[in-house]
Order: sequence, then structure tokens, then C-alpha cells
Amino acid sequence: MTYSDNDLLFVPLGGSGEIGMNVNLYHYRGRWIMVDLGISFPDENTPGIDVVLPDLSFIADRREALDGLVLTHGHEDHIGAVAYLWPRLRCPVYATPFTAELVRGKLLEAGLEDQVELNILPLNSQITLGPFEIDLVGLTHSIAEPCALAIRTPVGNLLHTGDWKIDPDPQIGKVTDVEKLKAFGEEGIEAIICDSTNVLSP
Repeated sequence: MTYSDNDLLFVPLGGSGEIGMNVNLYHYRGRWIMVDLGISFPDENTPGIDVVLPDLSFIADRREALDGLVLTHGHEDHIGAVAYLWPRLRCPVYATPFTAELVRGKLLEAGLEDQVELNILPLNSQITLGPFEIDLVGLTHSIAEPCALAIRTPVGNLLHTGDWKIDPDPQIGKVTDVEKLKAFGEEGIEAIICDSTNVLSP
């Protein structure tokens, strides 16, 4: 893969064209951020396999340029690989309080709780990781505290949704922060990276 430090890139390492194993990279000015780090689920073609993990060789070779891992929500296909693969990355991890608690339990089980820098982000907060400014935008999903990432760079804005649905009366959590999404849209967005599980199924 050929690219320059000033290229704004989206590099999916898992989760595109498949269900599960979500892990995505963004690059700008020679720095990287990772969004989600999940497992995939075995099926009849993988007998005896308990967990399917993404191949992180690309970013593991560049881990000194990885500014952080941001988790969109707490489902296994978005956080399930953190305890397995974090030792190859050794970067800070960022998550909302509920998601952070789920990750903390996995890190305790793996004996990594004292090694991982786990940063808790309040809902609707903003962080800066390297050249990326990231706003958390509350969404609706089947788990507490799901969020999209409104990613700002000097060369363009990106919206990474994570899992989402439009539900005015959710069984759990708050409704989608439509006003924040509208405001970000009015700034101008170069691309939306949007979860689309089963979108082609009637």
C-alpha cells in the first residue's frame, strides 16, 4: 500500500463485507487511529473454533504511529478482540462508561488490567487524538451508550456510525442525537462509513 503522510485514509481490517470482526483505521499526517476491535463468530465452516480474530499485521507494524483505539459500543463484534490483540498494539483505549466496564472485565480476565490505559469518555464528549478531532454522537442501538464518531481533520470531515438504527422509542438508552448529526452535516462531510448489517435482506 502506497500513501503519503498527508493522505486522509480509511483502511478497514475487518467488518467490511462480513458480519463481525469490526476494526477500522483512519490515517492523516502520518498518524493512525483505530475504531473498534471485535471478534467474528464461528459457523458450520469453522468447527472447533471459538473465536475468529482480525489480522492486525498492517497496523501492528506501525503501532508507534497509532494514537488510540476508540470503541463505538460494547457488542462483541466491536470490543471482543481487545483483550486478545491489545498486546500487539499497546495504545490507549477510549470508551464510554458502560463500554469501558465491559472491556475492563475482559482485561481483568486476561490479566491486562494494569497494562492498558483505558480512558472513559463521557457521553457526547470530544477528544483529540493526533491530527483527529473526534466528537461522540449518541445513537440508538440494542445496547447502552452506542455512539457515532464525528471525525474532523483539516482536509475533511468523516462520520463513522458504528451500529445504529433510527428508533424514536428505544427499549434501552437514549434516542439518537439528531440535532448533533444535523449540525455536523451542515459543516460538510466527505464520507460516511456506515454499518449496514443485513441491509440487503428484505
